[in-house]
Amino acid sequence: MPPHLLVLQSGGPTAVINATLAGVLEAAREQGFARVLGALQGFGGLLAERLIDLTALTGERLERLARTPGAALGTSRDRLDARSAQQVLRILDRQAIDALIVIGGNDTAANAQALHVAATEANRPLVVVHAPKTIDNDLPETDHTPGYPSAARFLALATRDLLIDTWSVRNLYPVTLLEVQGRNAGWLTAACALASPPTLLEHLLLFFPERPPDSLDGLIAELLEAQRAHGWLLAVIPETLRDQLGQPIAGLEPRWTDPHGHAYPASPGERLAGVLTARFGTRVRVIRPNALARSFAAAPCELDREEARAIGRTAVTWARMGRQAVMVAIRRLADDPYRAEFRPVGIAAVAAQERRLPETWIDRDGRSIAAAFRQYALPLVGPVDQVDPVLFE
Repeated sequence: MPPHLLVLQSGGPTAVINATLAGVLEAAREQGFARVLGALQGFGGLLAERLIDLTALTGERLERLARTPGAALGTSRDRLDARSAQQVLRILDRQAIDALIVIGGNDTAANAQALHVAATEANRPLVVVHAPKTIDNDLPETDHTPGYPSAARFLALATRDLLIDTWSVRNLYPVTLLEVQGRNAGWLTAACALASPPTLLEHLLLFFPERPPDSLDGLIAELLEAQRAHGWLLAVIPETLRDQLGQPIAGLEPRWTDPHGHAYPASPGERLAGVLTARFGTRVRVIRPNALARSFAAAPCELDREEARAIGRTAVTWARMGRQAVMVAIRRLADDPYRAEFRPVGIAAVAAQERRLPETWIDRDGRSIAAAFRQYALPLVGPVDQVDPVLFE
């Protein structure tokens, strides 16, 4: 009997997560899967048995899917435990599912690992393959993750233009804070400098999670010193910025904590702006792209989309081969021209793990990027125009 497959999307969406889904669907037909189901709203939807038949999705709709941002199946941040994993297995039994493709990040890998363990203990044949995605780029064992190149390109170009805009309003707002995502790793923070005009770089400060300030007061002093030295300032602030003791700059009370235990603090940018204005009378504006950085598809990164789709195809091929509990990892072979290949990595090596920005990719001043990061990132992001702006003093 031809095998049946189920696919789901989990965690934060990206600009290319649906390209991976499209790759899964087209490869499933080629690999002989008789039926392909999609779970709506991730693992939460799977537990509620909210399933949709995707077997017949082909042609023009499939191509539109591949270019649609957001998660077409919907997503969630549910966490599987031993009990809920057993419940998933019962649902998969009812649906006669032989293979499961999960598209997501490190928390998704943890859920996939829990499901693999439950199936093994129950002696229930089930192939689980993880197709990675996250704009945070913090998955270990892979050169990068689908979604990161597109978000990095967006932030590189946005920061370039925001620097010029900040110069324009420097008398109104001497300090601009750009708050970016990335969880506990500085990959997106670093990307903000990739297209910045060389003539304005001294006005750009990058605050990496890997190089935390001593304290809130120390961070305030550093911002004021830089603003006084250069006249105006654009500072990139990670949304989870902490001090050296691990205390969130935004304050100890998180806005919420997800089922995987990740605390989401209030805005450190807004906290800093409030302190700078109240104590020193400094006018500050806060820019927060938030989900725009992961969903903006008007300036696509074609490499990202192509790799995301190929990863979906590869995940299905490996599932058909019976490769068990693996993630499709990217191994870079060359920078110029960029070449890469896919290799299997055990999900256990990825589940709930984080890969941070290497220390050597942060420049000696701790607030800018080193040449090694440019060498790594530019082949992924693609050509970026470091414009030499015409500005009248």
